[in-house]
Amino acid sequence: MNCEDLMNMKQIRNGMKLVAGEKGVGRNIRWIYFADCVQCLKDEVDLTELIHGEELVIVTNESLTGNDEKIIDMIRVMYSKNIAGFVINEGQISQSVIDYCNEIELPLYELSVNLHLIDLSQIVCKALVEEESNTNSRERILSSILYTDHLDVEGILEQANYLGVNLSGKHRIVVLHVNAPEGVEKKKQQLDEGRLMEIRENIKKSVETEFRSYSMRHLMVLSQGEYVVTLLPSEVFSKDLLVTILMNIMKRGEANYHISMKSGIGTGYEYLEDFKKSYQEAKNALTISRIAPNEEKVYFYENLGIYSLIAQISNGKFLDEYMESRIGKLIKADQMQEGELCETLEAYLEHNCNANATAEALYIHRNTMRYRMDKIRKILEDDISDLSVFLELKLAFAIKRYRENREE
Repeated sequence: MNCEDLMNMKQIRNGMKLVAGEKGVGRNIRWIYFADCVQCLKDEVDLTELIHGEELVIVTNESLTGNDEKIIDMIRVMYSKNIAGFVINEGQISQSVIDYCNEIELPLYELSVNLHLIDLSQIVCKALVEEESNTNSRERILSSILYTDHLDVEGILEQANYLGVNLSGKHRIVVLHVNAPEGVEKKKQQLDEGRLMEIRENIKKSVETEFRSYSMRHLMVLSQGEYVVTLLPSEVFSKDLLVTILMNIMKRGEANYHISMKSGIGTGYEYLEDFKKSYQEAKNALTISRIAPNEEKVYFYENLGIYSLIAQISNGKFLDEYMESRIGKLIKADQMQEGELCETLEAYLEHNCNANATAEALYIHRNTMRYRMDKIRKILEDDISDLSVFLELKLAFAIKRYRENREE
């Protein structure tokens, strides 16, 4: 539930009025917090200790609302802890408070005397509990779709429909990889895993909020290990629109939590039993992203060319044997002499067998380049200029990169 949803509730609509912070009505509401007891606390008590985030804060005591400086300071401190909104009794809101809430884009509501606090509490809390229950149910359904071998298709479709989710038509899986920034020590990453789990949950909420603006009010999304996984109807979102939405989510996440994020997107499938195939494709796209020559943030599995074919071969031994038969001798030569022959040949292939361009890319002298290529040809005993050999070597290096990064 967010602040906009609150105002759409029939039982509340006539008893509360939004008077400021209209631009922030997308802020999520997790629970209600009655702050009237704050006046009993000593001044040195840190108000941030009372707030956990996303609370709808209600203040009705005139000893607080009658002091602009005090109430604005309270809002400022609680806003820093990401409250959802602020509620004050009618007749107790000054223009200064309205101006401040407009400035920080925090929803400010005026509470009518006709809407009793006990009724407001019951209505909102009941709605929040019901929403949490429905969200958990949608997560369980998505988890079943992705991880259950023998699906009860009719049962799942019936449950999803009851929860407002239409699973007809093509759907695709979107996977957001949420991890600590590259370069952070593994040991520190493990120590911070609890914090990362919290961040992933927040990213999950961000996904729900972002897609809600596109009328996806009952989104199937779950946090699973390093991933935030979402099921989306393929035909509703074009590739360009999907990239825009995901980039918005990732930019905010990276800025707010100082993390690194990427997204893998599977192919759209019509049948429920194939949705898990889209999930595997999305994860494969993320694996392949580690070896992609560009630094994009969103990877569509269907756009990954030869790597998408390699990813479908589950027989690792087959891949390793192919790689060994084409460039195995070169790999061993590098291991024995701490050489750079594999790097040189791969760059040479990438530059379409242009030795001068390869030398420039590797920052080596042309004579060094010539020496290495003579050595490579002698070891491989193959004509690299031959198209079939060229393609086989390109494939072997693609497999090498894919296997190395998959093992990580």
